[in-house]
Amino acid sequence: MKKISYIMSVVLAGLFFTACTEDYTDWAAQPAQPTGEDAVSIPGYTASATGAVDLNTAGDAISLLALSQSALPEGFTIQNIRLEIPVGEETVTLTADENGTFSKSEIQAIIEKAYGKRPVNRVFDAHVYCNAVKNGQAVLIDAGTIKLNLTPEAPQISENYYLVGGPQDWGESAKNKSQKFSHSGKDVYEDPIFTIVINANEGDTWFAIGDDEACEAIANDNDWSKLFGTTKGNGNTDLTGTLDRRYNLNDDGSFCVPAGNKLIKVTIDMMDYAYTIEPVNISENYYLIGGPGDWNDSKAQKFSHSDKSVVDDPVFTYVFAGNGGDMWFAFGDDEAIEAVGQGTWNKLFGTKGDSKDLSGSFDRRYNLDGDHSFCVDGLAKFYRFQVNMAEMTYTITPLNFAEYFYEIGGESGWGTSHPLFGGAGDGKYLGYYYLNGEFKFKPNADNWNDDLEYVSGDNMSGSLTDGGGPNCPDPGAGFYQINLDAGNLSYSLTKVETISVIGDFNGWGGDVDLTYNVEEGCWEGSAEVNTNGFKFRMNHDWSISWGGNGNGKAYDDLTQNNGANIIVDEAGTYTFKLYISYEGSNRVVITKQ
Repeated sequence: MKKISYIMSVVLAGLFFTACTEDYTDWAAQPAQPTGEDAVSIPGYTASATGAVDLNTAGDAISLLALSQSALPEGFTIQNIRLEIPVGEETVTLTADENGTFSKSEIQAIIEKAYGKRPVNRVFDAHVYCNAVKNGQAVLIDAGTIKLNLTPEAPQISENYYLVGGPQDWGESAKNKSQKFSHSGKDVYEDPIFTIVINANEGDTWFAIGDDEACEAIANDNDWSKLFGTTKGNGNTDLTGTLDRRYNLNDDGSFCVPAGNKLIKVTIDMMDYAYTIEPVNISENYYLIGGPGDWNDSKAQKFSHSDKSVVDDPVFTYVFAGNGGDMWFAFGDDEAIEAVGQGTWNKLFGTKGDSKDLSGSFDRRYNLDGDHSFCVDGLAKFYRFQVNMAEMTYTITPLNFAEYFYEIGGESGWGTSHPLFGGAGDGKYLGYYYLNGEFKFKPNADNWNDDLEYVSGDNMSGSLTDGGGPNCPDPGAGFYQINLDAGNLSYSLTKVETISVIGDFNGWGGDVDLTYNVEEGCWEGSAEVNTNGFKFRMNHDWSISWGGNGNGKAYDDLTQNNGANIIVDEAGTYTFKLYISYEGSNRVVITKQ
C-alpha cells in the first residue's frame, strides 16, 4: 500500500483538481478496478463508524460508516465501498450497495463465522477501501481502519427451561424447577434444542414452559405471564407449532396432550421458538411369558434395556436358551403381566403374522383375532428376542455362539484381534487385556462381519448394537477384565489395579504385588516362596484368582478360580512373569534367582 508523505499529499490533492487536464494524466491511466497494492491515502479523507448496530432492530440495509466527503477533490464520486475484516486466519470482504449500505444477512454471516449467534456486542477492526471515480476511471482510496460494534440477530435464549404442570402441581413445579429440560451443554446459540420426557396423566395432560425468569416470577410475585405457551391458542392439541411468552398471547396458551399415552416427549427449538410434542406409549419394563419359563403372572423373564430413556431408545432385548423343541411365548408390560395374574390374557402382545416368523410387527392381543403367540423351533443354543416399542416391530435371532469373541482397538492400532473366551456357549465372554483408546467387539478374528458397536453407557460399561454404532469409549490406559454378553448386547470392564502373589510363604495373609509390563504384556515381580504352594489373585481379592489347572506345576495352563496351589521344588526367591488373557492361555514363567 502506498503511504504518501505530507508534501506529496499536498501535490496529490492539487493533481486531483487537474486530473482531467493534460498536465496530469496518470489518474486516467488507473485501471477501472484497482487493487489493494494501488491504494493511496488522501489527507483528511477517512472513514468513521456510524455507531453500534444491533441487527435485532436494524433493517435489511445497514449503514456502517461515514466518509469525509469534503476532502474529496471536485468532480470525483465514491463507488464500491468495501470493508476488509479479519475473521480468524481469513480476511472477509463486505461490499456496500450503490447507496453505501451493507446487507444485514452478510453482516450476520460474518458475526456468526467469528463468534456464533449469541446476541451480544462484538467488535471488529475493518479496513475501509473505496473507489474515487471520474470520467470512467477509478482510483483506489485507503480510508483507514474503523471499529465496528455489531450485535447479531438472534432471539433471547435462556440457559435453562422447565416444564410447568403436566404430572406435577403447577405452582410447585414452577417453584422447585423439578421438571428441567435436558440440553447438550453446548452454547445455547449453537445448540438451541431442549428436550424433556414426562409421565402422562390418566386424563389430558396440560402444561406450560418456563425459563428461570418465568419460574421465579411465579414463585416470588405469583406472576404467570412470563411462561411460554402455544401461539395456536389455549388447549390446542396440535403436536407442532410455535410458542411465545404469555404476555404476547391472546390467552395463556397452555399446551394440551389428550389422554391415552404413557409418556410425553417435548422438544423446543428456541432459535425458532418452535415446539414438537411426541406422545409415547412405551413402558419402562417388558417381560417374556412362556418360552423357557411358565405361563403365569411372574416377572422373572425381564427384558434388558440401555441406560437411555425409552423414548430415545425404544428397543428391549431378552435372550433365552433353546430346548430342542417348539417354544411358545408372548410378552407384556407390567399392566399385561399383572392382568394375567387376574385371569386376563388379552393385554399381552402377539405377532400380527405367522407365529414362527422371525421378524414382523405385533400388537396387543385385544386388537388381534386370537392370541398370536410367538414360536421358535428351539434348535438353536439361544435366541435373542428384540422388540422396538416405537415401531411395534420385533426380530428373533437364533444364536449359536462360537467359543471365542474378539476385542480390537486403539491399544494395537486396530491391528490385533484379542480373543475373549466363552466356553459355555451362552454368549458370555471373558478376557484380560491392556486397553488404550477406543475399541470394539467382533465375532471373527479376520473380518468385521457382524461386529458389535457402542450404543450408550459410560467408559466402563455400556449397551451394544450389531452394527451401525460408534466405538466403545476409551476407559483410560490400563489392564482390564473384559466381560462381554453378546446375547444381551452389553459389556463391562473392571480395571485390574494389581495382580499379586499370595501363599503359604506368608500364611496366606499378605500380597506381593506384581507390576504390569506393557511392552511384554505380562505382570512381573519376585517373591521368596516355600514349597507349600501359592496363587495369584486380582486386586487383593479372592473373587478372581489363578492357580494350576489340575496340578500345581501346570505353569503353562493356569485356570481362573478354584485352581490348584502352584508349587516349586525348593524354597527360594523366584521371579514371576504372569501372562493373563483368557482361559486356556494363562501361564506363568517362574525363574529361581
